[in-house]
Amino acid sequence: MSERTFWVGTYTGAAGGGAGIYRVARRADGTLRAAGLATEAVCPSYLAVHPTRDVLYAVREEDRGGVVAYEAAGGRLKEVGAREAGALPCHLSVSPDGARLLVADYGSGTVRAYPLGPGGDLAGDADVVDGHGGGPRADRQEGPHAHMAVHAPDGTVLTTDLGADLVRSFRIEGGALRLAGETALPAGCGPRHLVVHPSGHVHVLAELAASVLVLRPAGGYAGLEVVAESPATAGPAGDAAQGAAIRLGDGGRFVYTSMRGTDVVTAHRVLDGGAALAPVADVPSGGHWPRDLHVDGEWMHVANERSDAIATFRIGPDGVPAPAGPPLEIPSPVCVIPG
Repeated sequence: MSERTFWVGTYTGAAGGGAGIYRVARRADGTLRAAGLATEAVCPSYLAVHPTRDVLYAVREEDRGGVVAYEAAGGRLKEVGAREAGALPCHLSVSPDGARLLVADYGSGTVRAYPLGPGGDLAGDADVVDGHGGGPRADRQEGPHAHMAVHAPDGTVLTTDLGADLVRSFRIEGGALRLAGETALPAGCGPRHLVVHPSGHVHVLAELAASVLVLRPAGGYAGLEVVAESPATAGPAGDAAQGAAIRLGDGGRFVYTSMRGTDVVTAHRVLDGGAALAPVADVPSGGHWPRDLHVDGEWMHVANERSDAIATFRIGPDGVPAPAGPPLEIPSPVCVIPG
């Protein structure tokens, strides 16, 4: 197997010890080696790549936030555009057709859709929709906090709102985000990230409740209904637990979650054709504060933000990850994506 390369986003300045976006490579044995700092950047905490062009996008997670586009040919990054965003943008994704860049602004609770040009460039100002509502957790749910924005298979934009305990669904019409539906989740759960299972079910990791909710499309993704809820860890999560990332594995047979506070990665077996989950095993994350994880076939890479390291695991036939070599030192890693 030849080497595969990855981009790593970090926290910088007062938020962490990183300097920008890093480049790492995976050897044939699964272990990672550092390939250096690709570019200096301010808090590029979440990254995304264009589906057909050599363009990388990063949030600038600040009170006056932004998004930045980089030409990424040859493994080098050259800034080719930037736009303002809301407060503390924390997630972004590109539509499958490469026409839109979606951004979730945690601080301001807004969701944005930026038009992209044929070459992947930022081609105009974003359409912006406001969040609304709050939840029972006064310390985290005093207002809306958008945390993720992705496309469902039918083109619907699905967003999580940690502050309002909502999954919101949008259609893009004439370049604008139009609200198509809202799904209320259990009060105080704090939905953070989600994945769409091959069966069509939506699996939502709740940060504040340390649980995973399963939603079923009811006549499309504009209407979702909660059909199951299971713990986000196999053992007790504890009061300090904060769910972070959720990923699919092995064609949808397993789901993986990371849990800060208890510092574990959990393997979940998918049941009933995607309609339910059962936690199988908790595995130490290989560091402290596992914010993001990437599953790539038999390999898993976990960004342990507060121990400045990315840990690598090999996923066994039973779906349980096992450590594969020593962690790679990277300052304040918070996002790992291939590219």
